[in-house]
Amino acid sequence: MKQLLHPLLYCWLFCWTAFGMKTMAQDLKPEKTNRILFLLDVSASMDNQWHSGGGSKMDAARQVLDEQIDKLKLKPNMEIALRVFGSLSPYTANDCSDTKLLVPFGKANIPYIKEAINTVRPNGVTPIAMSLQKAADDFPADENARNIIIMITDGEESCGGDPCAISLALQKKQIFLRPFVIALDNEDAMAQKFECMGNYYRASSPETLRNSLAAIVDLALNPTYVQVDLLDLNGRPSETDVDLSFSDTYTHLDKYQYYQTITYTGVPDTLNLDPVTRYDLTVHTIPEIVKTGISLKPNQVNFVNVPAPQGFLLVKMQTPSIDNYINNKIKCIIRQQGQQGTTNVQKMNTSEKYLCGHYDLEFLTLPRTRIPDIDIAESQTTTIQIPAPGQLSINKSYPVFGGIFYYHNNRWELLYELNQNLGNESVALQPGTYRLVYRSKNARKTTDSKIQTITITGGSNASVTL
Repeated sequence: MKQLLHPLLYCWLFCWTAFGMKTMAQDLKPEKTNRILFLLDVSASMDNQWHSGGGSKMDAARQVLDEQIDKLKLKPNMEIALRVFGSLSPYTANDCSDTKLLVPFGKANIPYIKEAINTVRPNGVTPIAMSLQKAADDFPADENARNIIIMITDGEESCGGDPCAISLALQKKQIFLRPFVIALDNEDAMAQKFECMGNYYRASSPETLRNSLAAIVDLALNPTYVQVDLLDLNGRPSETDVDLSFSDTYTHLDKYQYYQTITYTGVPDTLNLDPVTRYDLTVHTIPEIVKTGISLKPNQVNFVNVPAPQGFLLVKMQTPSIDNYINNKIKCIIRQQGQQGTTNVQKMNTSEKYLCGHYDLEFLTLPRTRIPDIDIAESQTTTIQIPAPGQLSINKSYPVFGGIFYYHNNRWELLYELNQNLGNESVALQPGTYRLVYRSKNARKTTDSKIQTITITGGSNASVTL
């Protein structure tokens, strides 16, 4: 028997280890490939002198790109490509199709990119919109990739295209992330034309170009963390257990959704978000809080402070209802005080969390029960009770037209119309005195109408026979 245990035990351990390794492999997600497409302006104006040293804008772009590419080739999970515009035709030809992918994405293409940068010469016009449109096809189809465009240009669109519209449309299709644009110009008007297209940087010298490109790469490739602090009235991040939704400020596409929590150390948990775009944050409290245009800085924790003090509202009946169906049917409409829109619809005999403030309540009873100006205080439970309805059974000996009236605003108002096509009916009414006005469906005289007075007690049955 001992001789059999050893191989069996060995087999069990082997299978368990293999299963564990397979499970771990399934849980580990492959790291995303970062693909950076450099979109370089080589239009005629790039040959102009740029600084006191006598070099041209193109000379500076070559040198800075060459330096940055040497650094990027050391990064893991990195691929680079180069597209240019303005290199094929002379400026006088006004060739608005003048854009070309010189070096496609690949694992060992760095020498080719460096060679292409050093050999291409400024020549033509500036078809930025066309270049962006063509760039959409430069990225391989890969769901596990981050596609990034870094454009260096000294001028605006010269072919009548709309780079902002093209960029936004391709971002919405999730072809690439929000592009980076470095403008080799000092004019304020350039900022207005490029900020709608992507993340805009202004470079007025080779040194500021070098710094801008380094900052872009740092932002695009390094991890960025966000801590959403839901603040109480004392400014402490103590509120928690709320759903958070992040969307792209520009495209409005949903990006991330988390259920916020506080860690064992007593602080809100941090999230790893892609820093290339700006975000709109929706905190799904009741009512919701929206914070727009959140920009992130790389290599640090970005703190997003959202004042969100909350308390609880418990709505219930003073006495149990005689029918659970009635409990489920009655709801409470919650509105922020002074506003018409519905903030929430809450079930009876439940407690829900709300932002601190004043609310108006309307219970869907017959008749409606309205309670204005309810104050929700931080970390406290505000309890609102209403009388339980009574149940009126209407037994019909013959088909009738009729309705139930209640005394309101110094007159009898119609509350409920009887169903002429039904036999007996059952109606839940709040405690009070009512009138039942009816006549036979076959009667031909209005004076044949009859009136019965009915008193309803909460949590009890009442009946009438017609």
